[in-house]
Amino acid sequence: MHREIIPLFPLSIVVFPSHLVPLHIFEVRYKKMITDCRGDDGHYQAFGISYENDGEVAGVGCAVTVVRRAEAKADGSFDIVCRAKSRYRIVELFEDEAYLRGRVEFFDDDEDDETDPALQELVKTRFRSLADLAAQEAGAKIVDVEGVEEEMGRGLEEGESWDIAQRTGIEVARKQRLLEMTSENARLQNLAEYLEELLPVLEARLLRKTRVKTNGHTPEA
Repeated sequence: MHREIIPLFPLSIVVFPSHLVPLHIFEVRYKKMITDCRGDDGHYQAFGISYENDGEVAGVGCAVTVVRRAEAKADGSFDIVCRAKSRYRIVELFEDEAYLRGRVEFFDDDEDDETDPALQELVKTRFRSLADLAAQEAGAKIVDVEGVEEEMGRGLEEGESWDIAQRTGIEVARKQRLLEMTSENARLQNLAEYLEELLPVLEARLLRKTRVKTNGHTPEA
């Protein structure tokens, strides 16, 4: 597996491959890091975003590349947008610069992991139910249901469980576990179980709200 030394940006977030990541850069050390990543041709080298919790940096993170940088504000801070790329495992950490660096080993999913279509469909169905419940709770309708489902279905067909995970609002620790998995089926199974636990909770909450609005009576269908 390919190894290299890259700058690391410990944050309280987990980044999934292919996703866009907006960041506000204001600390001196990270302003230097972004500047150091910029090549003479204007393109940026990758740096890693690693989940940090209570001072502990997770062993698996995701490399990102700056795709857009805004002009600096009066205080010297600036906004960037990054595109997440490959996942990595940290092999060794270096604290010899103003910012953290790491020797990392990039990795992908297991080559022999063939995605289970039935599991894909199960997650898709449960996610659709989640979206419907969320819309009911907000008292709104999903404007472009077909567009949402088309985008969601395309993601699943391409083996991208990351999109569903990002949309479900799962807690950051669970996101980290998903990031570390090397099997699309394992991620889908994890999401299926999470949605199975979440749906009854949302249904019960929606029912309580409905009863409050109708003075304790459940409306007829």
